[in-house]
Amino acid sequence: MLTAAPAPPAAADWPVYGHDLSNTRNGGADGPAVAQVPTLDRAWSFASPTGDFTGTPVIAGGVLVAGDYSGTVYALDAVTGRVRWSKNLGDQINGSAAIDLGAPGGPTVYVPLAHGGGPRLVALGFADGHTRWSTVLTDQAKSSVYGSPTYWNGIVYLGTSGPNGDDSSARGTLVALDEASGAVRWRTFMVPPGHDGGPVWSTPAIDTATGRLYVGTGNAYHDPVADTTDSILALDAANGQILGHYQAIANDVFAADNPAGPDVDFGASPNLIQGPDGTPLVGEGAKDGTYYTVERATLKPAWKASLGPGSAIGGFVGSTSYDGTRVYGSNALTSQVGAIARDGAVQWTSADGGSADFSPVAMANGVLYSASPGGDLMVRDAASGTVLKQLSLGGPTFGGIATVGAAVYVSVGVGPPPPPAPQQDGTGSILAFGDTTRSAGSPAPPGGGGGGTRARIRLTVDPRRAPAQRRTVFLFTARVGSAPVSGATVHFAGRRARTDRLGRVRIAARLGRGRHAARASQPALRSGLTAVYVHRRR
Repeated sequence: MLTAAPAPPAAADWPVYGHDLSNTRNGGADGPAVAQVPTLDRAWSFASPTGDFTGTPVIAGGVLVAGDYSGTVYALDAVTGRVRWSKNLGDQINGSAAIDLGAPGGPTVYVPLAHGGGPRLVALGFADGHTRWSTVLTDQAKSSVYGSPTYWNGIVYLGTSGPNGDDSSARGTLVALDEASGAVRWRTFMVPPGHDGGPVWSTPAIDTATGRLYVGTGNAYHDPVADTTDSILALDAANGQILGHYQAIANDVFAADNPAGPDVDFGASPNLIQGPDGTPLVGEGAKDGTYYTVERATLKPAWKASLGPGSAIGGFVGSTSYDGTRVYGSNALTSQVGAIARDGAVQWTSADGGSADFSPVAMANGVLYSASPGGDLMVRDAASGTVLKQLSLGGPTFGGIATVGAAVYVSVGVGPPPPPAPQQDGTGSILAFGDTTRSAGSPAPPGGGGGGTRARIRLTVDPRRAPAQRRTVFLFTARVGSAPVSGATVHFAGRRARTDRLGRVRIAARLGRGRHAARASQPALRSGLTAVYVHRRR
């Protein structure tokens, strides 16, 4: 086997469900190392008075955002757990929010609302939670949303499905919205007219090198069955055109009024990974207990692997994690957690205990985290699967885990069961473990959208010094806290250029001796300054 390819570059924060556009759910060097796990203890907890949390907490600029089943969004200080602001949006939130500190018009929080027959995506101001826009994703009867948004190049992407329990005849969609206005850029149905199903339960992955977006679909609700159900699809991220698909399970039909089955759709989110020979692959776990991989370019099967049996409630339901060497996941039916090598070989398995292990796993710094059905945070050595520590969450959870700085954050709650069961909700919580002081950022405080102090861009440049009258390429990087600021305008040497998604931009210049100032600006953020010092050529 060749040397393992590295995972995609990791952002210091955890701003979207999958951590990054490849859905690695991998915090990179963040989080406690294996040697630090014995001292890992609870730092703070926040109990929601309004409902359970079942999404993954997202963190950027020192602020954690999570929505509960009552429809209330909470923005918490990531260091202390203190509430910065909250907003009741009036509809169930069962997925994760997304934070874009570099959004057009200023830092923004995107929240999916599971309104039956009219699921929405709402954009809130990061500083104080004011509503910027609210857009209906689809108006099909009995449509809903369970996935979480992700964003790239000024567009936010989100899929729609039927409700939990599959009581629907809606067609699954993937919708692209303009980040600035909420206008629908495109809406693509996952199955043709005359068919139903093909729901999108998960968060798409985006290959920025090719502009392709990958997403998994679920079963049909009724006959006839389209060949894009229970499939991995590739779409053009710019226009939504379906470029190809791989169907893992054919003729899968399941609905509340048509329970034929086997009901083994894709529920986990896709990962962008590499095969042992470096071939770009997309991998995704399905409820039949199989993790499928296909070549990104052709969607031809590469390999598949299993961590346990499948059923209508399991195997792979919670999303998987990837560190460049192994894919990590859990089997919902058996609560077996395991690691799969990049060639499909299962390297280890370890039981969480109990059943209905629906939570997505997460990892960072060589440590793997899972939430057990019994209500514990399970902490393992990612290389061996050895359980290093078990921490009580105070109750069972379907929620996710995120790592930032030296801390681990967990959402706790299971939400009400599908109707017609009684719909009373619990009181969920957000728990922080480890050293949260390194999670601090420079967000705008409450009220910052009005006259308060806005977050300041931190602008750096490389090189800081250059010889006079020699053409030099300067790399500028714009950040707020540890998060990159995309779309910022950098002014330098009479030129202007905008930063990319990593907050970077290159400007070439031939300068005279002296100090030359550079400035980065973006609406809703305070400008950042730096300087280049030019000396006499030797």
